[in-house]
Amino acid sequence: MKFQVLGWFLFCFQVVIAQSVPKPLSETKFFASKTSQAKILNAFVTAEYYLDNDAIDASQVWLNTTKDLLNPAITDSTDCFVHSLQSELFYYNGLFQFGKDEARKEIDVAQKIKDSLLMADGYFFVSINQIELADYHNAQQSLWSSKNFFPRRKSSKRIRAVIQNEHIYNNLAQVKMKLQQSDSAFWYNKKAYEFALKANSRRGIPNTEQTFGEIYLSKKKHDSAAFYFQKSLESAFKSQYYDIALLDHGFLMECYKEDTRLAEHYYHLGLHLMEKHIVNAAYRKLFFTKALQILKNTEKKNIIYIQQEIIKIDANAQAKGNLYFQNFTDQYIKNEKKLLSLEVLKLKRQKDIVIFQLLIAILLVILLALAVMYIRKKSKINSTLLNQKNEISKDLHDDIGSGISSILIHSDLLQKSEGTDEKQKFLLHKISLTAKEVSQRINTFIWSLDAENNTLRDFMEYLKLYAENLFEGTELELQFIEEASTSKQFLIDGKTRKNLFFSIKEIFNNALKHSKADTITITVKILEKKHLFIEITDNGIGISNQNYYGNGLKNLQKRVEEMQGSISIETENGLTTKIAIPLSEYI
Repeated sequence: MKFQVLGWFLFCFQVVIAQSVPKPLSETKFFASKTSQAKILNAFVTAEYYLDNDAIDASQVWLNTTKDLLNPAITDSTDCFVHSLQSELFYYNGLFQFGKDEARKEIDVAQKIKDSLLMADGYFFVSINQIELADYHNAQQSLWSSKNFFPRRKSSKRIRAVIQNEHIYNNLAQVKMKLQQSDSAFWYNKKAYEFALKANSRRGIPNTEQTFGEIYLSKKKHDSAAFYFQKSLESAFKSQYYDIALLDHGFLMECYKEDTRLAEHYYHLGLHLMEKHIVNAAYRKLFFTKALQILKNTEKKNIIYIQQEIIKIDANAQAKGNLYFQNFTDQYIKNEKKLLSLEVLKLKRQKDIVIFQLLIAILLVILLALAVMYIRKKSKINSTLLNQKNEISKDLHDDIGSGISSILIHSDLLQKSEGTDEKQKFLLHKISLTAKEVSQRINTFIWSLDAENNTLRDFMEYLKLYAENLFEGTELELQFIEEASTSKQFLIDGKTRKNLFFSIKEIFNNALKHSKADTITITVKILEKKHLFIEITDNGIGISNQNYYGNGLKNLQKRVEEMQGSISIETENGLTTKIAIPLSEYI
């Protein structure tokens, strides 16, 4: 608890630094904000406000508050703006290497979120810090990158103002001056001035006017230089950019360095400006450095005061550098703690997912084991049923079949016996027919039980053989037509084979008994959607009503329904019966 109180005390103490600057509305809003996003926005806007009013320390305090509120797991444009503001704060405190590093971070984030404007913004901040580090060639390359990434279309509103064309071209002019390319510097600054006037840029206009003065000063055209410095001074006061105004006083001292009285006049105007308004340390040092060069031959007390101010600014910059190092360390520790907490939470979630996956895997193994047990049990039952079916088939064939064969043999012998009268022969003939019918039915039943006959090809061969035997020696001529599609090895189970065979047998028997036909045609083919189609046509007298079949028609329809098929009977120039049943996949 004591660390929290101490932290809050230091926070309040740092804010007191900016008491002379009116507090923005967003600072009040910050403490009233309910959501984290609202707090982040208001803290950042407050930091931006203090920067605009040259309250650098207060701006840094609120920027640190913004950083504390950010979620390190989320990367968005807010991170870019935080890095750009931090880079600018380092720049104004003379910590140019730190400023360059922060700008590089902005570029990295902008690349991740694919925002070309923020990439241009990041390269711009890299360049201004490189200029101060006298790395002019790399600064020029950074500005070219900024220019290339700058989008042509107008960007949407953002929480922080980003660089514009006038800033890029103005700094290119500055670099060209450092590289002693005055003509190029003038061309770039002219473009920057046009952009600034078109956009009515509050800072861009005095900046570019000041650069014109610097270009003429480098060419030793002091009158033209003084004209533009005065113009920049008026624009800076109008826009309340006192840092630019202070630097204009320094340049005017340089314009009139031959006139000591006039040079001292602008020096004192600069002192008066710093007494009246807050100006950041970087611009104050530039002013005093120029004053020291120009007024070195004036009163000694002026030189001593200027030297003391430069030393004081450097000492403050060094102290702030140490403070920033401490702040960096604190921020780094906070971010690492946040990242560590996120990693712990992530590992916990991964652990929960692994446990859940393990439970699912165990459940699947159990279900798989149950499925295997069920399949094995069912296979065992099927195997038992198959054995029983084979036993039944064997018994039917060996016992009942041989018994019926014995009946047929004895019936034939009795019919041929001389002691048998006509009535007995008639009865024996009926017994023989019945025995043959029963024998044929038993053979069909045994055939349907045999799993080796489960193909359409086997069924067709059995049906054809039966038809040939049935119609042999009768007045009916058999025509059996098979299309090529029936050659495919479709599966057809025993029950379906039995029902289909007895259905066709019923049609054959009625044709023999009632049709008075001399030709019967059987056509077999496979329809679309894997349906077996059988058409049986005779050229007999046809039927006048359904009594032609008697109860056989009902049995026929029932059998076809059990096979989930359809049947139709047409009587025209004979009788045509059509049966269609679905088939299983072919082998």
